[in-house]
Amino acid sequence: GKVSPVYWIGVLAVAGAVEFVGMNKAKNDPNYFPGSLGFDPLGAYPKNEADQKNMQLAEIKNGRLAMIAILAFAIQEFVTKTGVVDETPFFFYPLVQTLKMYTNSGYIQ
Repeated sequence: GKVSPVYWIGVLAVAGAVEFVGMNKAKNDPNYFPGSLGFDPLGAYPKNEADQKNMQLAEIKNGRLAMIAILAFAIQEFVTKTGVVDETPFFFYPLVQTLKMYTNSGYIQ
């Protein structure tokens, strides 16, 4: 089914609020760097500077890899004229539902 427009409005509102908080913090806090919003409930951010730089670099690399993956999905959809969700249902649907789609006859209940 379709996703409700109310959902998308909520998503945009939350994303805008996070960006607004980050921009205000960047203006007022000289120690601010992108991503340091003071939210680390599990204490996963390292304490020493070398490990912090390593984690920041890993996060940048992870973001770049995600952007390449999304570009590959867009290219795949353009070339095959089939949505990536329909092309690779194993990644987007529960396993039992995917197996039912592949068997076509409903052997798996």
